[in-house]
Amino acid sequence: MSNWGVIQFLAGVLHPVLNTIEGFVHDWGLAVILFTLLVRLVLFPFSIRQARFAWKNRKFSRAMQELRKKLGDKPEKLREETTKLALEHKFNPFGAIGTAILQMPIFAAVYALFYHFGSDITSVLVPWAAALGVSDPTHALPVLAALFTAGGALVPLIQPEGVEQVALMKKMTPMLMMLPIMLFVLWKAPVAISLYMSTTAVWGMLERTFLRSKFAVMRFRLDPDANFSGVQGGVTASEDETKKA
Repeated sequence: MSNWGVIQFLAGVLHPVLNTIEGFVHDWGLAVILFTLLVRLVLFPFSIRQARFAWKNRKFSRAMQELRKKLGDKPEKLREETTKLALEHKFNPFGAIGTAILQMPIFAAVYALFYHFGSDITSVLVPWAAALGVSDPTHALPVLAALFTAGGALVPLIQPEGVEQVALMKKMTPMLMMLPIMLFVLWKAPVAISLYMSTTAVWGMLERTFLRSKFAVMRFRLDPDANFSGVQGGVTASEDETKKA
């Protein structure tokens, strides 16, 4: 099966789901938003995986800094110890890329699904658009989606510390470049896709904020070096309870 065949298959699977949601809410715009939330909920395990990778990357980067300080003048020894360190931390530099690649067919299927919306698919949420299958004549939704996406990119998966905060500030410029890129992609895209992207961006910001919380770090065991022995049902036990254990 070709890549396009896979996308068509996924779009065919998603289409009745969207129709079922619309049958309950009786509005295609609201159905698209709820459908997007459902898709993001299904993809939540991938977000957890990305968060674990971010924690591993932090631990690995700190260990690498120490190695460079000790072995900076011994390149061969540094390469050898770097390999050992990667095995020790079970660090795969392509981990995040793999996760993103897994999500691409789903996004492509959603895009294909919305791109073929009929002219009679309308919504009270977007009264200025003739249909969700055509582009936004005011371009308000593409601008909103671009702003949400760029803003979401500034919310990291883990709370930055020390030099990481400086590094994050340096990344702001390339992140803000997402604005014209998103505008270019969505400017003539169907309204449904802008709704999907806006909802996805807002979900992403809330999701990353949640995954940065102490509860999420403990509940989903995101930090590889954290002590989870005192965790009960996703909540850290008190020091006295931990000692008794």
